Formats: sequence, structure tokens, C-alpha cells
Amino acid sequence: MCGAEQPRMPPAKRVASRHGSAGRRATRAGAGVLLGAAALALLRASAPCWLSPSPATSATHRRGALTAALGSALAISVEPPAEAFDNAIKILKRDVNDRKKKGPQPSEIGLEPRKFLENALGMKECTDKTPNCFSTTGVEGLDAGFHLVSPWQFSGKSPKAALEEVRDVILTYPPGQQGIDGGGFSFVAEEQNCIYFQFESLKRGHLDDLEFCVEPGTNMEGNSGNMLLRSSSRQGFWDFGVNAVRLNWISDKMRKKGGWKADEITQITHPIYWGANCQGGETSKAPFSVREAFPKYCPESPA
Repeated sequence: MCGAEQPRMPPAKRVASRHGSAGRRATRAGAGVLLGAAALALLRASAPCWLSPSPATSATHRRGALTAALGSALAISVEPPAEAFDNAIKILKRDVNDRKKKGPQPSEIGLEPRKFLENALGMKECTDKTPNCFSTTGVEGLDAGFHLVSPWQFSGKSPKAALEEVRDVILTYPPGQQGIDGGGFSFVAEEQNCIYFQFESLKRGHLDDLEFCVEPGTNMEGNSGNMLLRSSSRQGFWDFGVNAVRLNWISDKMRKKGGWKADEITQITHPIYWGANCQGGETSKAPFSVREAFPKYCPESPA
């Protein structure tokens, strides 16, 4: 049984002016293994209260830790099962030698002290020099046009309502839109000020991780603020435009709802990212031609 005292998020700190360019400053079961009654009892007894299933838990909605460390101390995996997500556009029959390439579960999910923010709370930065990641945490001179994105600004709504709007829009996301994410997606975890999703490619079974968090220090009783985000592929060099196209679909829906300033990721705003992926999409190992799939972002003919 959990005690009366509930764990709390770390106290909000003043965020350094490097959250983007805007001023430099449903898993199926929520786990990739089947837990027996004894193991589940051990997990509930050993884990903090906020890791225990809530009455609202469903196959597509878990409330849990955004550190994605649901059983790190107990060596319990939080990966989705080997089969496709429930909303995959189809189930591919795979050869035993053609297993899904999900990649390792990322660490440091959610809000943690970041060195790029002078140890203030923020999203994890894109640590690799690969065109397959976006974050509102980074260095202007190094990540601008490549990894760095501006926080999404909301107005006319509380931070709680804003986060719920983002969550609800993502839950309407159509797997397979523009030929991506055919393996479906999962709403993995929700904390008071953060949400965490996973998206899967159809053919290779690659997983991408998507997080949104209300900016620390935001007045939770106010009606405006910033939404921090991070979207990243777990492996590979290129993402062939997938993270950008997915974020652009979501940001378009948010702008149409009103009260949101969420910038589109284009060749103008992110020339390094799109330049690399438009060229990478012409290689022999590319799953598709990025120029043909997304001509809006790759307008020029290959050299």
C-alpha cells in the first residue's frame, strides 16, 4: 500500500535561455513482458506510488514515470511486446531472422537537469550528430537548423488544458499517414506535466520516442506558457524525414485548434536536417525516396 505522502516532481527551477530559438534562454500492457501475479505484486510493493496502475489505466493509457524506468531497479522491461501496436495498419509476418529492430529504451526521459541548460530542468538534448532528432534543448550555434526547435507556445488555456490538447490530438494520429508510422503508436506514460508516446515503423519495426512537457516554472494557474518537446529515433543515422513529418502533422492540428504557435519544420527552418535526409533518401538502403515522399521539403533535384 502506498503511504499518504505522494512523491512530487522536483521543484521548478529558472530555465536558462536555451529552450529553442524563441529567445536563447497505449502500450498494450505498458510492459514488454508478461508479469505473473507474484511479480506484479512485487512491482507494486517495491515501486513508488506513481508507478502503480491507476483506476483509469487502459490498454492505451498508462499513468507512470516518464523516466521510462518502470522497473529499472527490478530489471523489468517497459518495451512494448514483439507484436505490432493495436493501431498498426497491418501485421507483417516476419521471418525468424527478420526481427523488429526497436532499438534500446532511451534513458533520461522527461524533465531532468540538463548541462545545456546550466543544470535547469528541461528535455534531453539531441546528443548525436545525426539528422534524426529534435529537441527544445540545445545550443543555438550548433543545433540551429539541425536539431533545435522552438517551444510550442499556447495562450488562452491553462497548462494542464494545453497538455491535454496535445495528448488528445496525438491520440487521433492516423498510423500510415504520408507513408510513415505504419506500425502504429502507443501512449506509454503520463505524468502531471508530461506525456510520452512511442511510434513504430511498419517494415523495420524501428521505434521513435516523442515527449511533451510543460516548461518548468510555468504558472499552472495561468492561461499561457510554453510546451517543451523532444522527438527522436532510437537508432540509425537518417530518419528520412519521419520525425519532422510526424511533428508537422501534430503542430498543424494544434494551430487549427487555436491558441497555439507551433512552427512547422521546413527546409528553410531546418536546412541541415532536411538536406541530409533528402540526400539520404536516395541511397540504396533507404526505405523510400524522401524526395518523392515529401517533395514539399525536398524541392530541389539531387545533385
